Formats: sequence, C-alpha cells, structure tokens
Amino acid sequence: MSSAIVERAAECVRHARRLAVLSGAGISTESGIPDFRSPTGLYSDERNANVFDIASFRADPSAFYRFAARFYPMVASAEPNAAHRVLAKWEAGGRDVRIATQNIDDLHQRAGSTRVFPVHGTVRTSTCQQCGKTCDSKSLAPEVVAGRIPLCKCGGVFKPDITFFGELLPEQAWEDAAAAMSRADVVMVLGSSLSVYPAASLPDRRPPSSRLIIVNRAATHLDGAADVVSRDNLAEFMEELDRRV
Repeated sequence: MSSAIVERAAECVRHARRLAVLSGAGISTESGIPDFRSPTGLYSDERNANVFDIASFRADPSAFYRFAARFYPMVASAEPNAAHRVLAKWEAGGRDVRIATQNIDDLHQRAGSTRVFPVHGTVRTSTCQQCGKTCDSKSLAPEVVAGRIPLCKCGGVFKPDITFFGELLPEQAWEDAAAAMSRADVVMVLGSSLSVYPAASLPDRRPPSSRLIIVNRAATHLDGAADVVSRDNLAEFMEELDRRV
C-alpha cells in the first residue's frame, strides 16, 4: 500500500464537511458476500442467470427462492468489515457521512451508519405482491431456507424489496443519494466498478470543487478525473486512512 496515496486521501477527508460515498460489491466481498458479475461471482452459476428478473419472478418465484435459500443465510451470517466500520465511526464522531450503496445487504446499517441510501433496494424487508403488506425479511427466512415460497396471509407472494431488473429504482433512496453527491466536499467510490447505471452516474453529480477518491480493484471510467485512486485491499486501505484522518 502506497503511503503517499493514503496520505493524499487523508488530506481530502480531513478538511471535508460533507462526505458522500458510493459503495459497491467490492465492500461486501470483504465480508464474504460474493459479487455478481466477476468470473467467480453469483452470475457465473447459470442457475442464477435470471433470479433478479421481475418478469421471471412474477411468472414463477420458485427460481428466485431456490437461490434465496442459499443467499439469505450468506447475507445473515456476514459481518461488517473495517471499511463499513470506519464510515460508521466517522459519522458517530460528527462527520456528515452519507452513503449511497449499490448493495442489497444491510452491512452499512449493522456497522452503525444511519444515512444509508440503498439505490438498488434492500433484502432487509419484503412486500406482498398482492396486498402490499411489508415485513422484515428475517421473519420469512425459515420458510425460504426450507425451500418454500413465503406467502402472505392473503395468499400473495412476498418479494424482497430488492430492485429487480425491469423495476424502477426506489425513488426516495435515489433522490437522497443524488442530493448527497451534489452537496459533497469529498466523494468516495468504494468497491464499485462504476459500470452499472444509473447508479454509476451518481459521482458525476458532485460539485466541480469536490474531491474524488476511488478505491477499487479494477479500473473505472472516472479514474482519470479522480484526485486519489487506489487498487489496494479496501478494508486495509480504510483502516490506514482512518488512522491518518
């Protein structure tokens, strides 16, 4: 890890009044949740090809719930890593830290962050597709793990509040994320390849005077515009950054 790169990032963060973060799959892989699009990601298994397609879910939710029987326990057993904890620590210490996340897990919230905007929805809650009742997805986990489709008392099928392909992004989360980016002194892209739109466009909403920090294993299209770019292990980078901040 380059000391000079971390120090440049620390200099940006030290003087920031408003910090906006876009987190992607790379922050959750550090906690043991696989990404979707890498050669070893969840989509590399052909059984998972259409699990997040809303038309497929409406036609037959069993395919999704076969996937969820493996995926839900994986998310439930994962723990926030150092990157999640550092962001929560900064907020607890009085910094204005707002997090737009592309991830559907709740690791930021479990770490203690309160201003989290899940722009691709969340697995934390589920909604009946017939009557609209919402519940905590944990209450459905026994049915899901047992291989059954979770049903509402009205007979409708529960769907997790993840944004499936073919659905609109959650409006409030998107508006909050966009507003956070537009007011930020520093924008941090953590573990996102910036390849999935429209979420990838969020850093483009930053003010011209803001600083941009990108920590991601692979190159992104914004690397050339960033003040700091690191390919280091994300959790280790954030731990060192926190020590310097």
